[in-house]
Amino acid sequence: MLIILVGLPGVGKTTFSKNLAKILSKFNIDVIVLGSDLIRESFPVWKEQYEEFIRKSTQLLIDEALKKYWVIVDDTNYYNSMRRDLINLAKKYNKNYAIIYLKAPLDILIKRNIERGEKIPNEVIKKMYEKFDEPGKKYKWDEPFLTIDTTKNFDLEDIAKKLIEKSKKTPKYEEVEKNNNKHNNILDEIDKKTRKIISEYIKSGKIKKDKIKDIVELRKEFLKKLKKLNNIDFDKAIGEFKETINKNIKNENL
Repeated sequence: MLIILVGLPGVGKTTFSKNLAKILSKFNIDVIVLGSDLIRESFPVWKEQYEEFIRKSTQLLIDEALKKYWVIVDDTNYYNSMRRDLINLAKKYNKNYAIIYLKAPLDILIKRNIERGEKIPNEVIKKMYEKFDEPGKKYKWDEPFLTIDTTKNFDLEDIAKKLIEKSKKTPKYEEVEKNNNKHNNILDEIDKKTRKIISEYIKSGKIKKDKIKDIVELRKEFLKKLKKLNNIDFDKAIGEFKETINKNIKNENL
C-alpha cells in the first residue's frame, strides 16, 4: 500500500505520518515513512548539486520499500506530476494507493512556520500556496482518498482502519494522462527543476527574502522564452537558468 501525503509546509505531515505509522503497526502492518528530507538532512550542509541525488535516492527508496512494506510518503507532493510519478510506482507493483490531502488556511501555515523557527521563508510558503495543484481538481486519478483539515480534530485510528480496508480491495487505477509531446514533457521537467532550484537557493540564503518575488518573475519570463523554441535541450536550459539566477544574485550584491 502506498500512502501519498499531500500538503504544504506547516500543515503537519511529519507528525501525522509518524503517528499514523505507529497505529498501523499496532494492526501488524509493516510500514515505513519515507521522504526527501530524510536524505537531505543527512548532509551536513546544503548544496544545490545534491538535489538531483536526493530526488533519485528518494524514488529508489520508495520503489524498493514498496516491494515489501506499506510506504507513507512524507513530502509536500504539491504538483500533479509528483503524485503521478508516485502512483506509477504503485501500479508497477500492483499496489493500492491512497492520496491523503492535509490542509490548513495559509495564515495558520505561516503561524506554525514562525513557531518552528521559519525553516522555510514565509514567502516561499505563500508562493507554494498560490501554485498548489489541489488533489482531484483536474484529474480523476488524482482524487484524494481522504481530505483532512489539520486545524480540527481527527481520528487516526479510524483513518488507519479505512486504509486497511482499502488495501484489501483489488487495486483500480484511473487512467493517468500521458503527454506524448516531447516538447511539453521537457518543459514540464524544466518547470519542476527550476522551481526546485529557486526553493533550495532560498533555503540556503543565497536569495534574500525581499528579492524572492523578483526571482520568481525572472523564472516565469525564462519559461516563456523556452516555450517559443522548437527544440529544447534540458541540461543546457537548466545551465542557462542557473547562470541567469547567479548573475542576478551577483548584481544584487554589488
